[in-house]
Amino acid sequence: MSVDLPVAEIMKRDLLECVPTLSLHEASARMYEARCGSIIVVDKGQPIGIWTESDALSGTWKCAADLDRPVSDFMSTPVKSIPAHTTLGEAAKLFRQAGVRHFLVTDASGVHRGIISQTDVVRNQGVAFFMRARVVASLIQEAPNCVEQDMPFDEVLQLMQERNVDAVIVRAAAQYGIITKRDVVGALGQRNTKANAGELASFPLLTIHRDATLFQARDLFAENQIRHLGLMDDQLEPIGLLTFRDLFDTVEHEYVNGLLPELELQTEKLLQSRREVIRQVSLTDAILNALPINIYVKDEAGRLIIANEMTAQTIGRPLSDIVGRTDEELFPAELAQRFVIDDARVRSTNQTLVREEQLPDGRILLGHKRLINVDGAALLIGASMDVSDWKRADTLMVSSHHVLELIAGGSELSVVLEALCRRMETHLPGALCSILLLDADGRHLRHGAAPSLPLSYAREVDQIVIGPSAGSSGAAAFLGEQVIVEDIANSPLWVDLLDFAEHFNLRACWSTPFFSAARKVLGTFAIYYSTTKLPDYNDLKVINHATRMASVAVERWQQISELQRLATTDQLTGLGNRAHFIESAEIELRRAGRFNRDLVVLMIDIDFFKRINDRHGHATGDEALRVFSRVLGRETRAFDLLGRIGGEEFAVVLPETPIEAGLQIAERLREAVEQSSFIFHHGPSIRFTVSIGATPLQAGDNLDSLLARADDALYRAKHAGRNRVKRG
Repeated sequence: MSVDLPVAEIMKRDLLECVPTLSLHEASARMYEARCGSIIVVDKGQPIGIWTESDALSGTWKCAADLDRPVSDFMSTPVKSIPAHTTLGEAAKLFRQAGVRHFLVTDASGVHRGIISQTDVVRNQGVAFFMRARVVASLIQEAPNCVEQDMPFDEVLQLMQERNVDAVIVRAAAQYGIITKRDVVGALGQRNTKANAGELASFPLLTIHRDATLFQARDLFAENQIRHLGLMDDQLEPIGLLTFRDLFDTVEHEYVNGLLPELELQTEKLLQSRREVIRQVSLTDAILNALPINIYVKDEAGRLIIANEMTAQTIGRPLSDIVGRTDEELFPAELAQRFVIDDARVRSTNQTLVREEQLPDGRILLGHKRLINVDGAALLIGASMDVSDWKRADTLMVSSHHVLELIAGGSELSVVLEALCRRMETHLPGALCSILLLDADGRHLRHGAAPSLPLSYAREVDQIVIGPSAGSSGAAAFLGEQVIVEDIANSPLWVDLLDFAEHFNLRACWSTPFFSAARKVLGTFAIYYSTTKLPDYNDLKVINHATRMASVAVERWQQISELQRLATTDQLTGLGNRAHFIESAEIELRRAGRFNRDLVVLMIDIDFFKRINDRHGHATGDEALRVFSRVLGRETRAFDLLGRIGGEEFAVVLPETPIEAGLQIAERLREAVEQSSFIFHHGPSIRFTVSIGATPLQAGDNLDSLLARADDALYRAKHAGRNRVKRG
C-alpha cells in the first residue's frame, strides 16, 4: 500500500525559509511567489516557528498595519517534526493528532532534512487507493460557503475564520470562482487588503459532477495542480467543495483499514466502548448546553478544557474558539486579572468561592468556583449565571418601595414625582427625567417634576399645548401612546421647539403617557439625553416601571384631593363647609392675635329665603344660594375665608382688615347682591337681598365670641328692615 511509503521519499528538501525580522507581508509574498504553503522562520540556523496559509486565516493579524510587523509576531511555534522513517499512513494519523498541516522531517541525528504536508500524503497515494474510494458526493459533509464578488477582503477573511474553512466560492454573474488560503497569502504579500472577492478570486472554478468517482477527481487535481474542486449538481449549481483534506481523511481511513487482522477484535471492542463514550459525552453535552448557566472546567494552567454553549455566548465567541484558552486571552486585562486572583484563592484554600462579577458590557454574573481532583490533576470547575435582569429588577423594586413609601406617607405630589425622577435616573445613566401633568382642561401640560433640569425648564414647559407636533411629550399626551425621538434636530415633532431643545442641550427625547385606571391620560414621563439615542430592552422596562409608579402617585393624589374637597367643601355652593370654615377661621384668629393684626368677621343671611323656596321651589332656592356664592367670591379677596354655615347663612373672615374697610366690603357685597338677578329654568327673573352683621377682633375674643357678636349684628340688621349692614 502507498501508505507504507516512508515520508523521506516524498518530502520537499528545499525548505522556504526566512529570518524572524522579515515583515509579514514579505514572508507572504515569498510563499505566494514560490507557490508554497508554508515558510520556516529560522534563527541562528534553527527553525523557531512556521507561518502557513492556515495562519493567514487564523485571525492572529488584525489590520493592514500588522503586515509591517515581523513574521515572528504571528508564527506558530514550536515547529513540529517527525522522523524520516515514518510511513505515510502513520503520518496521516500524526497530522490528525497534532492538528497541523506541515511536519519538518528529521534524520536519525535530529537534523531537519525537509518538510511534508497533508497535500503530499494525498498526492502520493496509488491508483488502487482511488479506485477503491467512493463517489465524490459521499465525501461532502456540508454546503459550500459562497460569497458575492463585491464582498470586501476583510469580510471574506472574517467569514473564512469564523467558519474555519480554507476556501470560499465566489459568485460573479453566470460563473463561479474561488478564493483559497493561497489567495489570502497573495493578498497579504501584495498589500492588496482593500480588494473585493471578485478581484482576489481565481476564475473559473474547476468543477466535477457529484456522481464522479474519486479516481476522476484525482486526475483533475493532478492535471491542474489544484487543491479544490467545485462539486456540482444536475443544474450545475455548486453543492460542495472537494478538497485535499477530504482525500486526506480517506487516506487515514485507508491506513486504519490496513492494520493487522489480529487487532480487529480489539478494535471492535474499542469502537463499542467509543460509541458508548460518545453516547455518554453527547448526553452530557446535551445536558450542559441545555442549562441556562455557564459551566466550565480549567486545567492547572488556567486553560479552559470544558465549556458549554452558554459560556461561549456569554464570552461572545464560538465554543471552538474559547476551549484551550486562558482568561488573559478571553477577557480584558483588568477583568482577567480578577479571575486569575480568584482562581489562585480557590486553589490555595480549597474552598468554594462565590462572587458577583460585572462584565465590561454591564452584565452581572453570579459565579461559583471550586477545586476538584481528577486522576491526580487539580481541576477548577466553575458555574455562573447572568443575574443582570434580577439585579435590575431588585434595584427597581427598591426604587418602587421608596416611592410607594412617600405616597403612603402622604408626601406632596411634587416630592413624590421628584423622587421618582431621581430614582429612574439611577437606572438610566445619562438620562434627565421630567414628568408633565395633563391639566384639567385636557389641552395643556403642567410642570410636575424635573429635578435634574434647570428651573427655567420648568417655567418654559408649564402650560404647553398638547398636539401631534408639540414635541415628544405634547404628542404623547395628544396621541395617548409612546413617542420615541432619537434625534430632536431632525424630528418633525420638534420643528417649533428647536430653540428650546438647543438652549437646554437636548438631543433625544422619549416620552411615554401614563394613565388612570379608566385609561384617561394623566401626564407624560419624559427622558432626555444630550446625545442622539434609542432605547434598548432594559430602558423600555425602566420606562414601563416609571409610568406605572407615576400613575399610582398622580391618581392617588387626585383621589386624596377629591376626598379633601368633599370633606371641606359645601357641595351646593363650592364654598368651605361649616367644619372647614371653623377650622380655618381658628387658625387665622390665632395668627391675628399672635401678630396683633386687624381682622373682621361678617355673618350674612339671604333675606326672605323661605319665600323663594315656597314660591319657586327648592331647586330655585338652591340656584339662589349658588348665585349668591358667586357674587360673594367676586366681591371678596383671594385670601379671605368664605364659608356656608348652614341653610341660607354664610360667614366671612377678612384678615388684615380694620373695621372701616370691613364695613366697606360688606356694603359693596350688599349692593352687588341687590343689583343681581337670575332666571332659573325659563322662570321669572328673581332678585334677592342680604343682611350682614360685621364685627372686628377685640382683645380677649375667641371665635365663638366673634361669631356671636357678628350674629347679633346680623339679627339687628334684619329687624331694622333687612338689606343692610350693621356693626357689632
